[in-house]
Amino acid sequence: MGRFIGKIGLEVLAQRAKDRQLIEMEIIDKTELDPIRNFVRYNEHPGDWPFSFRPLHPPNAVFHENDGTYELLHEYDLLYTKSGELYIIVSIFGVEFAMNLGGPHNDGYRKWLESNSYSSPLYSGKNRA
Repeated sequence: MGRFIGKIGLEVLAQRAKDRQLIEMEIIDKTELDPIRNFVRYNEHPGDWPFSFRPLHPPNAVFHENDGTYELLHEYDLLYTKSGELYIIVSIFGVEFAMNLGGPHNDGYRKWLESNSYSSPLYSGKNRA
């Protein structure tokens, strides 16, 4: 599952860089991303690459907006912490996963949660409704 979450993170990062036409500078030339690339592509990493997970809502939850209803199957965003860490935050069927794309530790995410009343980055800050 860690390799899957890491792959999502790299794809989201590439998508955002492509949208800004910075893919070479932001993705290809960044040696800081080599460890996560090697982990998701070749499973090359001493030990596991940890990720956090927690439920956000029931998998079959129905949400109401305006005059319609919908199910929220997945959503994602990148979280940049004040200490310069980059996390992929992805929710799949109501379960939020968080992984540090820069290194195999999640301490910065735990600190971010503590300082933001444990709200999901998907629903706070720039993503607040």
